[in-house]
Amino acid sequence: MALFDDDGKTEKPTPTRLQDVRNRGDTPMSRELVQGGVLLVAAIGFAASGEWLLEALGALLRRGLDLDLHGRAVDDVPHACQEILRAVLTVLAPFLVLVLGLVAATLLLGYGQIGVHWSREVVGFKFEKFNPFTNWKRFLNVQALVRTGFAALKLLVLATVLWLVLGDRWPALLHLHEQPFAAAAAEIGGLALALLLWVGAVVVALALFDLFWQRWHFEKRNMMTRQEVEDERKRTEGDPLMKQRQRRARNELLRQRMTTMVPKADVVVVNPTHYSVALRYDRKRDAAPTVVAKGLDEIALQIRAIARQHGVPLMEDPPLARALYRAVKVGQVIPEKFYRAVAAVLSHVYRLKGRTA
Repeated sequence: MALFDDDGKTEKPTPTRLQDVRNRGDTPMSRELVQGGVLLVAAIGFAASGEWLLEALGALLRRGLDLDLHGRAVDDVPHACQEILRAVLTVLAPFLVLVLGLVAATLLLGYGQIGVHWSREVVGFKFEKFNPFTNWKRFLNVQALVRTGFAALKLLVLATVLWLVLGDRWPALLHLHEQPFAAAAAEIGGLALALLLWVGAVVVALALFDLFWQRWHFEKRNMMTRQEVEDERKRTEGDPLMKQRQRRARNELLRQRMTTMVPKADVVVVNPTHYSVALRYDRKRDAAPTVVAKGLDEIALQIRAIARQHGVPLMEDPPLARALYRAVKVGQVIPEKFYRAVAAVLSHVYRLKGRTA
């Protein structure tokens, strides 16, 4: 059986497909990188603040041994609460520094890979997740085999690191009982810190390969066929045939409006190459000249043809035609800044027709 059965899936996943699979909780996150990074941060945190924490713990132990109740009763609750609060405050600062560092490292290494995203499908309860008959593919697939192999490799590497770190220290460890308590504790602490640092570094190094694999496999398993890409494009952008029919319907409605409104216009201001704007001014119902039709290129030519058929004058004024086309919608009166220019055009038209402006 082939590792990947592409079924003709030769196209890279689209942003929409990636967003859909992410909503289902499928992300290319490397958990190994999170684990290794947290171990490494823990080692650095212990190295930086371990002495501070040990001193705080030592102070707490000394205070507990020297505690004098001064004849207070055992059931003196307020005094007991005060002592507990003092004990907590003694170790709170170094403990918070360490814990907050680990929490920040976990969040940054996790969400830094995939970003922050809320998915109800992942949080919601689904009985199918606990059905072994429907989820057998989750345990018998390439991803599961790779994870198993990676876990075995990681165990082997960590065993090797453990042997290398402890190899020359076995004699000293076997004679720890002969040393003073402080020296033995320091030896064990240094050894534990060295192990944590080396293990964290090795896991991070291995996790970089896991991160590359996760991203590559994520893209591979979400590849799409050309038909899927085409179907998605139709869903997001619309069916080209439907858009063409809608465009024809709009053009037909526009032509009907032009056929009705252009003959009622007083003048059509044109740019000889691109623009046409039909204006109507009826002093009884219009507060100012009104744009009854406008068009660009082909539609502009249609407006001119209808105007010629019905004897509507055409006036060439390219700057005014462009400005009216861009600034005024069909059915709106012209802004005040166009009054003077449009008045000059209408006055000329009225003179040609023998009307009073």
